[in-house]
Amino acid sequence: MKQRTCKTCRQLFTPYQMGQKVCCPECALALAISERGKAEKIAKVKEKRADKVKLDAMRKKPQLTKLAQTAFNSFVRARDAGKPCISCGAPLPHTAVGGAFDAGHYRSVGSAPHMRFVEDNCMGQCKHCNRYLAGNHVAYRAGLIERIGQRSVDLIEADCTLRKYTHEGLEEIARHYNTEARKLKKAAE
Repeated sequence: MKQRTCKTCRQLFTPYQMGQKVCCPECALALAISERGKAEKIAKVKEKRADKVKLDAMRKKPQLTKLAQTAFNSFVRARDAGKPCISCGAPLPHTAVGGAFDAGHYRSVGSAPHMRFVEDNCMGQCKHCNRYLAGNHVAYRAGLIERIGQRSVDLIEADCTLRKYTHEGLEEIARHYNTEARKLKKAAE
């Protein structure tokens, strides 16, 4: 038989039977232990994946909505990084790390929950305008007309389309906007 390399100690040896992978009993024991460890690690990974699938299936709609909203807001911050605040025109930071500015909705999520994930309804807004001036709506509208046009603003204001989000739909929204935010952040670097 032709010489082979031992799977454990990496030295050449001449096998005395077909399929022999190691040169000696000590290497065989070491190989068996390492393969057992690999099998245990694989089993743990499979178990964690199964647990994650179960946990994902147990998530309720409010939890999924929160995940989707976080992903959407992250996307808006990445998209509008470096642009001026939609309301006051103050420069927003070039990075959206650490929540330096908010993703402010023109039609608020409380009054128009069906507009929650509409991209033209949400723009980068400084925290002062969004939180302390309650959205600064008059200036927001003027900035929105300047940015997307009067016709689009009229469509946003007239939109009363009922949108019912399913579990799968919310998961897809979160996945989509996480991917888009990652692309924008990578492009900005």
